[in-house]
Amino acid sequence: MALPNTPFRPCGHVLHTRPALFVLINYAPGEGQPDWCNASCEFVEEGNADAGSALAVHISPFDALLNAAFVSSPGKPYHVVHAAVFDPRTLIRDSGGKLHINLHCGWAASDGRIVVRRKGALASVCMVQTDEIPPAQHDAIELEIDQQGIARYERLREHAGLFAHADSHSLIETWTEQQRHQAVALAIQRMPETVCVGAQINQVALYDPEAAQWHFVPIEVFFDKPDRKAVA
Repeated sequence: MALPNTPFRPCGHVLHTRPALFVLINYAPGEGQPDWCNASCEFVEEGNADAGSALAVHISPFDALLNAAFVSSPGKPYHVVHAAVFDPRTLIRDSGGKLHINLHCGWAASDGRIVVRRKGALASVCMVQTDEIPPAQHDAIELEIDQQGIARYERLREHAGLFAHADSHSLIETWTEQQRHQAVALAIQRMPETVCVGAQINQVALYDPEAAQWHFVPIEVFFDKPDRKAVA
């Protein structure tokens, strides 16, 4: 998966998204491909590689930063960038002309504890969206999150009392790198207890970086259905 190197639009970006999205990338330059990078992806169907990979995307730049802190490893740091600077064409080709995305909405939680995956990353509450990308549009892709995804994302934050989340996202983009590192460190420091993957998910955890506070919302709010449960 390469960074864009074939300007098609005046901006030089292959991908445009609505709303603005963030992705996690790590640089893996190779011979003749100095700008090559890999993006954080999830299986479209958990544990089934044959079903294809979905590009992990975030509306919240802070959630992307927090996610990067947990998925990075020595020699393989992940960086948060605007989705627009990522070139998804290799991913689309490998998925038979489809662009799968995995929209992060919050963190999986069980009775006030954050769910952690086997390799240490935080488990995400998310939804998959698939768009068929015609060959004629591969150099100028317009990706719009569907209304169900936006509704779920906003509903969770409204139930947590985070009504100004869009303003908070904009503020985070003005922070210096030092401020971002400090805020992520504080979020991890204030993180409640964790539980291993496999626990019953009955909550979604959300973090407010301005108030430095964690919030927990019933999982039913995400599904907008009573008595709906999930398992990480």
